Amino acid sequence: METDRLIEGVVKIRGYMRCGKTASMVALAVNEIQQGHYSPDKVISNVSIPSYGIVQKRNSEIIDFLARMKEDQLRGWLILIDEADQLFSHRGYSSKQQSQVLVNVWQAMKLDNMIIYTMHEGLGVDLIFRDATLMSLLPEIVGNRIVIYTIDGRYGGEPYLLEIAPASEVFKLYTVGFLSTQSTNYGVC
Repeated sequence: METDRLIEGVVKIRGYMRCGKTASMVALAVNEIQQGHYSPDKVISNVSIPSYGIVQKRNSEIIDFLARMKEDQLRGWLILIDEADQLFSHRGYSSKQQSQVLVNVWQAMKLDNMIIYTMHEGLGVDLIFRDATLMSLLPEIVGNRIVIYTIDGRYGGEPYLLEIAPASEVFKLYTVGFLSTQSTNYGVC
């Protein structure tokens, strides 16, 4: 299916610490909102983007949303998951509940939803999540720019996706951190 969109479906942004993963996720999300593909009231995220009215949700709320997505036919949502490798580890907990939640990830595109997640280089996410991923991106901070390269996926032949400049403006858009002592959000990359 032809599209004018930079990204769609389930998109992974991976890299080492402090390479611009979260900033890239936020910039891509803001682009989707500015292009009219999603509205801020249909964004669920464990990263706060105050200038767009997007309030940080607990990781448990993200998991609950994914669990309900297919059954409740939740359509037209943009789902942002920072540090998904902490939520859906390739090792850690692989309970029946995790598997049931992640099976719904396969339904993201059918429901006109998009999932953008970040993960650290060298770590991984659950196999189901990994297999549902259509595109992998690798950000690099170069001076005051963030350059995002494609690694694989349907754009695999095209090594360059976009450049975000100035990066310092993107960093001002979002906040991450602990919501409370009971939060499972692990903070900025």
